[in-house]
Amino acid sequence: MANYYSIVIVLSFGLLFVAPVSAAKTVKTDHPLVTAYAGSSIYSKAVKQYDEYRVFQGWDKQNKKYNTQMLEGKVTKILYKNPPERSLLELYRNYQRALEKEGVTVLYECNQANLECVDGYVGAHLRQQFDIHAIGNKAGRYLFARLDLEEQTAYLVLAVGEQSTDVHVVEMKKMETGKVALNLTALTESLDRQGFVVVEGIYFDTDKTVLKPTSKPALDEVAKLLKQRPELKLYVIGHTDMQGSLAYNMSLSEGRAQAVVTRLVSEYGIAEAQLEGYGVGPLAPVASNSEDGGRAKNRRVVLVQR
Repeated sequence: MANYYSIVIVLSFGLLFVAPVSAAKTVKTDHPLVTAYAGSSIYSKAVKQYDEYRVFQGWDKQNKKYNTQMLEGKVTKILYKNPPERSLLELYRNYQRALEKEGVTVLYECNQANLECVDGYVGAHLRQQFDIHAIGNKAGRYLFARLDLEEQTAYLVLAVGEQSTDVHVVEMKKMETGKVALNLTALTESLDRQGFVVVEGIYFDTDKTVLKPTSKPALDEVAKLLKQRPELKLYVIGHTDMQGSLAYNMSLSEGRAQAVVTRLVSEYGIAEAQLEGYGVGPLAPVASNSEDGGRAKNRRVVLVQR
């Protein structure tokens, strides 16, 4: 099968997602970040240079309302007609595997065949509320993911149905605060002034303790600080959001803190005596865990002077 069809997702920031491909030509008017499954055709496309985008993140059965998040940025919405010979599952798995290969953060997924997206009549509601056309009452798979890149964060909404696929992309510039802690001077000043500093730019895949390659610039700066000040001793503290059990998050946060310590010692030659890693899970939030923006702030690595 791998020799017969494929999908290619290209990120203009320098990443390339590749999954199985066909000889069909890529539609030239696809979004520059995401190329459609081969054989798909564009039914409609809308682009707004700056707008709000309300993200669907499931149905709150208890309170009878949608779980949502509001984003702002450049919004592109494309509705594709699926190639008739390809199944819903085949298309979705190709997109999913291509994303997983690059370690993007999947924030929400659902399968309407199991009534995971909404437990009732869904099609018209998703069209009216979120401009999602592909999900039907009894079929459709949905994914919401975040792509963290050097100068930009992009959010991807993917909804694959039996006859069509929605691809929505929201492009956002990273806030300036995302660069501050990568500066050696800022790291030093924050530690000296308040005794701790949040290290922006350290990334892990969801539920994983393995550092992503994009963490290197932040680790480089921390290593510079420790080498310039060999007398400095730090606690490396891992924090998580509130999703999952307390025991799980405590273990996850400690694993991530230890991963940072191990990388600094093994690859940068930092003395073991300078670092100790601990995890406090979700016990010290800095924002609300009720929406993704707050949860993202709570997932962090903090250096504490000891």
